[in-house]
Amino acid sequence: MRTLRAFGLRLLGLFHTRRSGDDFSAELEAHVALHTEDGIRAGLTPQESRRQALIRLGGVEQVQQAHRERRTLPWLDSLLQDTRYGLRTLRRSPGFTITAVLTLALGIGACTAIFSLVNAVLIRSLPYGDPDRLVYLFTPNPHIPVPPDVMCPSYADFYDIKRQSHSYSDMSVFEQAAYNLSSRGSVERVSAARVDESFFTTLQSAPEFGRAIGADDNQPGHDKVAVISHALWQSMFAGSTDVLERSLPLNGVSYRIVGVMPPAFEYPLGSDLPYGNVEKGTHIWIPLALTSKQKAERELGNVAGALARLRPGVSRTKAQSEMSTIMVRLDKLHGVSMFPERGWGALVKSFMDYAVGQVGRLLWLLLGAVTIVLLIACGNAANLLLARASNRMRELGVRVALGAGRRRIIRQLLTESLLIGLAAGMIGVGLAGIFLRFLPHLDPGNIPRLNQASLDIRVMLFTIFVSLLTSVLTGILPALAVSRVSPGVVLATGSSSNVAGVHGRSQSTLIVVEGALVVVLLACAGLLIRSYINVESVDTGFSQSTVTVNIGLDPRYSQPQQRRTFFKEFIGRSSALPGVSAVGAVSYLPLSNSESLGYIWVDGFANNKDQMAEGRGVTPQYFAAMSIPLIAGRYFTEDDDSKAERPIIINQRFAQLYFAHRNPLGGRIRQEDNQWSTIVGVVADVRHTSLEETPQPQMYSPTYDLNGAYIAVRSLLPASTIASELRSTLKALDPGLPFGEVRTMGDLVSEATARRRFQTSLLTVFAAIALLLALVGLYGLMAYSVSRRTRELGIRMALGAQRTDVMLLVLKRAALLLGLGLVSGLACSWIATRAIKAFLFGVGEHDPATILFVCILLAICGLVAALIPARRAASIDPMQALRTE
Repeated sequence: MRTLRAFGLRLLGLFHTRRSGDDFSAELEAHVALHTEDGIRAGLTPQESRRQALIRLGGVEQVQQAHRERRTLPWLDSLLQDTRYGLRTLRRSPGFTITAVLTLALGIGACTAIFSLVNAVLIRSLPYGDPDRLVYLFTPNPHIPVPPDVMCPSYADFYDIKRQSHSYSDMSVFEQAAYNLSSRGSVERVSAARVDESFFTTLQSAPEFGRAIGADDNQPGHDKVAVISHALWQSMFAGSTDVLERSLPLNGVSYRIVGVMPPAFEYPLGSDLPYGNVEKGTHIWIPLALTSKQKAERELGNVAGALARLRPGVSRTKAQSEMSTIMVRLDKLHGVSMFPERGWGALVKSFMDYAVGQVGRLLWLLLGAVTIVLLIACGNAANLLLARASNRMRELGVRVALGAGRRRIIRQLLTESLLIGLAAGMIGVGLAGIFLRFLPHLDPGNIPRLNQASLDIRVMLFTIFVSLLTSVLTGILPALAVSRVSPGVVLATGSSSNVAGVHGRSQSTLIVVEGALVVVLLACAGLLIRSYINVESVDTGFSQSTVTVNIGLDPRYSQPQQRRTFFKEFIGRSSALPGVSAVGAVSYLPLSNSESLGYIWVDGFANNKDQMAEGRGVTPQYFAAMSIPLIAGRYFTEDDDSKAERPIIINQRFAQLYFAHRNPLGGRIRQEDNQWSTIVGVVADVRHTSLEETPQPQMYSPTYDLNGAYIAVRSLLPASTIASELRSTLKALDPGLPFGEVRTMGDLVSEATARRRFQTSLLTVFAAIALLLALVGLYGLMAYSVSRRTRELGIRMALGAQRTDVMLLVLKRAALLLGLGLVSGLACSWIATRAIKAFLFGVGEHDPATILFVCILLAICGLVAALIPARRAASIDPMQALRTE
């Protein structure tokens, strides 16, 4: 029996390397038990018998330690040996090592930089609790020709939905606003939001200290409290801890500060809302404080957003169905007049679609582009490793002869690749850090949280992962290629020329793949460049040198006559400044993210149902200040503002749509106030909302009654000089009003194209890097091929081949590889360019001119890269070549 047990234990011991520590301990204890039984049979006490058994086995602890060392130390020793040997071999080839490391570092650095942006914008947690449960509520109307996510519910509809719905745990409604903030003797315009008591609880965002706005604060008469942003707390109060004991003067009214929000919270930003106009974030939150009458209004108001948080287990589809049912009932409560007010529906949209969805595709596009760059860098490094492995076949053959197996050779080469990859990763992190330093100069300003991009823990883990993955991708092909060739043949023949053929095919394949990837990147970059050129070529309809500034009035100017007097005086004084040729004011400036849309009735038009047009008030000299051309009729005069039947000026698009076969001058238009206006002029179209959208029908009304206005100044003086003069004029007229940011219309155009310029610039840079890497790889392959074929080329020339024939021989091979890469790349780009269709403007995704240019560019650059090795091959001395192996 004892013999059978011992045999079983020894049989299990054959597999001890695959068992866990617990299994080994159990086996060891069984051996101790066997020897203990022998001792008891010999007459020893159980305690003495066990002690003797432990002594015989050398002690449990010693045996277990020996077992652990036997399992781990050989593996560790082997790894350390491979690492030391790899470091020595890489140190002996500094040129190869530096080239391989820098090649991979370029790809890893680009990937790390773009991933840091993706991490900041798309992955890093937003300053809201579980933002995936947040939704926006809209009430679109098919009779109103605007995007459905423009129409937020009226206050009455919102509060009825809040009472009748069961899909939401919290709901909130808010308005965007701007206030004049007095601070340290100066006045500035700050963005704010008027919010209800559920605003912060719906977002699940608590103040850093202090408290949020509560239900008592939202009662009229108790609403003079404010929560401020962390940035405003730092800039205005220098981070003082007694800020909760201070007040905030807004529009001349004192608001007591009750809370300070965390640094990351600035909701709403312009990018958080479908059509927000607060691009740089909100810094003040004050109570909405609606009266009972306001809560009962069903007309379109100032609602900027209606937020809701879905209950656990409730899907957006279910919430959509419930809201649709509720809106069927609420729609009947809306009135009917000349303008349609029925047909209100329901739309529930994901909060995240606006918070990150608008830029998500852009960042994933850039990440895909740098991935291609990384793959090309891996291909180049793999080519270098293949060439180096070919030159080391004799060394590897000796190692095999001394007993090294195939696994050991593969492991050694992968270890060297890993060392190169890790070194490249460290340099890549440095390159990514340099990119992030320059990022503020590239920031288009409309990508949320882009300025928060950093090399945090998540980014560093990503870099380590990419470095390891790159090491495997780079080293696996050379390692497998080397292991398939018998080093014994190399030792027997004394030459590695038979190996060159195997490596040459692998290297040629990598060059073809690199060429195909470059074609894809170049095609995408070319299409984006053409789109950007098309956008920049758009006729904006105004002069880009016009200087603009925004002036917002406060409650002191509550009467129309006060507003008229102020703007007439300010414009009059500004027009008298030296060097100023024209000064005008407009309620909604082009490309300023502000708009007014209303129903119209055009006299004599066949179908006046549901017609809408953009409207804005202007002063008489506005068109001259903006250099907007007059097509027909006349501009406004100073007397037009006081006429009983108001004159109106329309744009070309309006005239083409509503006066297609008749003269628009003298035509009449009725607006929502039921007053008729007579058309006295037609001006050129102006790109108001976006440079990439067709101009919509626009109307201009003469008025000085502007609650807030953009001042436009035409002058030959520098913008800084004009700004200084305008600031002095405003201070002399009313020092209590803030002087807004001074910008030229060219600045606004630049801001409107900033995101497109950002994506086009980065993709073009990546395409250029990819092209450079591919050309370096082609050059390296051709140079390596020439060095390998020195003897063959010498024989050819000795037998009568001309130098031009040798050059053509090398160039023909390069042309073949380029041709295969082009064909493969064109097939891939046919699919890839469809993915960027949404980013294109004025050009198709299969634009022949762009594709032809890419083919010509790659062909010329590729042949130029191959020309140097070809000339070197043609200059070979036949006699010298025949003496070489």
